[in-house]
Amino acid sequence: MDITQWIRSQAATGQPLNIHAVRRERPDLLEQAFAGPTPRGWRRSLIDAGVDPYKIVLDYEDQVECAVCGMSFVILVRHLKICHGMTCEEYLQEFGRDHETTSESYRAGLTGLRPIAGIAHWERVWSPQYVIDWILRLHHEECIPVNHEHIHQVGMALEAQALKRFGSWDAALKAAGLDPAVLRVNPPERQWTRTMVIDGLRNFANLKQENPKRKMSVPLQMAARRFFPSRQAASQAAGLEYEKINPRASFTNEAVAGVVLAIRALEPLKGRERVERLDAIYHHKANLRIVIRHYGSLQGLAAKEGIAAGVVSRTTYRDEADVHHDLDLLEREGKVLTYGTLRTMKNGGSGLYLVMRETGWGMERLKRKVVPPSKFPPCNPRSGLLCDRMIILRRRLRMGIVAAASKAGLCSKWWSEIEKGQRKATAATAAKIERLLIEHQIPVSNAPHTKVP
Repeated sequence: MDITQWIRSQAATGQPLNIHAVRRERPDLLEQAFAGPTPRGWRRSLIDAGVDPYKIVLDYEDQVECAVCGMSFVILVRHLKICHGMTCEEYLQEFGRDHETTSESYRAGLTGLRPIAGIAHWERVWSPQYVIDWILRLHHEECIPVNHEHIHQVGMALEAQALKRFGSWDAALKAAGLDPAVLRVNPPERQWTRTMVIDGLRNFANLKQENPKRKMSVPLQMAARRFFPSRQAASQAAGLEYEKINPRASFTNEAVAGVVLAIRALEPLKGRERVERLDAIYHHKANLRIVIRHYGSLQGLAAKEGIAAGVVSRTTYRDEADVHHDLDLLEREGKVLTYGTLRTMKNGGSGLYLVMRETGWGMERLKRKVVPPSKFPPCNPRSGLLCDRMIILRRRLRMGIVAAASKAGLCSKWWSEIEKGQRKATAATAAKIERLLIEHQIPVSNAPHTKVP
């Protein structure tokens, strides 16, 4: 059965016809579609069979198999690191770029694919065959130039996938049966080779060491992109550190030493003063680039330059000395150190209070807040008199006579006179007060019910 007949039989029964499904069921037919000096690709095969590529049934596997041990997972990154001690890049270098580290369904469920040169995707997951299929479509059907410079402008996703799966754009063109030398836009006297790119990178690194702001020429950038998957891979092939050819690393040794000196000066500082100064240094745009490019993080800077890890810690209160330092600052500012002032204070006061409460550091320095005299009249909590129950109610609710009388549905004057013992409560009035007392769980069993004579 040839490709056309098989595709029609699959489409008639509603079977999946995307590249990944066909590669699992009939890899021989897929190889036949991409074989020969002028392959036609799988999309062209579907069209020749009278099937619309945009209307086929798609099928993706939910797990990917580890090539080392054969176990299956949705994502292999954690498994490779823990069980085999290797990164994804090491895994791909050992077993080939055609192996994946995430499942097909996981990749298909990510954000939608952007159109290439205004053309929508018919497949949801990238593969080496899909890259070749795109190159053939752009070159033969859409008549779009497929040289590296033009693809970099109209299809950066296609360029990235080709570099990832074939190692260079020229290799991807050769896999599609095209001659890179014919499609290249550079003049004949400037035909780049891999050796020329490596030599050019080394010369650029020497020039950049003299002038850190020097930029790489556009032809060298495009040639490096064509022969290597990334700038990091190009610098590794040339035996250089990435910072030496990184176009964004435009800082001098003096600038790096200045950042290290400024962070080292934070060692005697404590509390909020140290963290505020650290944030001011780290969040400066130039300093941030220096820290990330040279050391990777503040912790990396401290480890490499011999600075204590606590100096670059973003935790404000690392020990008891930090707490006492901030308490000294507050006392110099004339603040009264009490629970209430710390809890309601802005600019880190509440955080200081929480640390003190959890650790006990500096708690002996807090002064007790003077309790103001009570606004409520004295009463006997064990008494069964209605007037004492009313005072207990107001104390519990922290409200005045007017508010309590309103809750009970009484006149404030009557409430005041009953509470002071100047008036005896009628049965109806006592019932209203009792309902309020019961509502707030104040016992009323011994409260006398009296009437006005």
